[in-house]
Amino acid sequence: VAGRSFGRQLCCVVRSTLKAPSYRPPVPPDLRPAASPAPSGAAAKARPGLSVAVPQRCLSAGPDAPSCWEHRVVLLGDPGVGKTSLANAFAGIQERDLLEQHGEAAYERTLLVDGEETTLLVLDTWEPERRGEESWRRSQCLQVGNAYVIVYSITDRSSFESASELRIHLRRARQAEDIPIILVGNKSDLVRCREVSIEEGRACAVVFDCKFIETSAALQHNVDELFEGVVRQLRLRREGKESASSHRRKESLTKRARRFLDRMVARNSSKVALKARSKSCHDLSVL
Repeated sequence: VAGRSFGRQLCCVVRSTLKAPSYRPPVPPDLRPAASPAPSGAAAKARPGLSVAVPQRCLSAGPDAPSCWEHRVVLLGDPGVGKTSLANAFAGIQERDLLEQHGEAAYERTLLVDGEETTLLVLDTWEPERRGEESWRRSQCLQVGNAYVIVYSITDRSSFESASELRIHLRRARQAEDIPIILVGNKSDLVRCREVSIEEGRACAVVFDCKFIETSAALQHNVDELFEGVVRQLRLRREGKESASSHRRKESLTKRARRFLDRMVARNSSKVALKARSKSCHDLSVL
């Protein structure tokens, strides 16, 4: 029996080696060789993904820790909504090529978006809440991400309600930070089983001030658009901080006062602001 079990495992390893590209463990950014020139004429391309175990230091360190990957994207959502399928689709891993995985999983991939390379480490480590238990890993997941993808299934209304609660928890945990958050309605291919309309998803994104997209991990629909959108949202915030820092140094007192008054007027005209957000919540290329 032990021999047959070992034989089956060996066959799985050989079959996976023949089908899948050769992967190597991720290297910290400061030890990586210089990136090769990107092929011309490509708007967004990627290197093959890699499924790796999550180093404990990446879960215990803050989102700005230099010793981990460039950008950590944390997947949140109820069990069964398709978080792992989205991560596999992101990494380019086919279900038939997957070996049995134990413990937490992370997926690394370098994307070329708008002519610039960015490495994402997608963390699929979210645990369902257990009654009477406060999970250390759950609280850490809400602290370590540079961006968050909150996933629900369009065929399960309870998962949609849980996604709204997760957005509230995330706001409490990171209330002082401007981090990209994208609400994702997965399983959009299951049209006849739909329980949550696309209008409800957009309305929820507007209320919670985040981006929204529907995907189908099974059909690979909008998966690339989702993670390319994450990259663009990260860059927009980075560029906004750099621009604001430079602008503040050059800005006169009169201009600062005018900008402050403009903000006050914008807050008072909440209907106009809400309408503007509702138009752009599905556009992942703008803030």
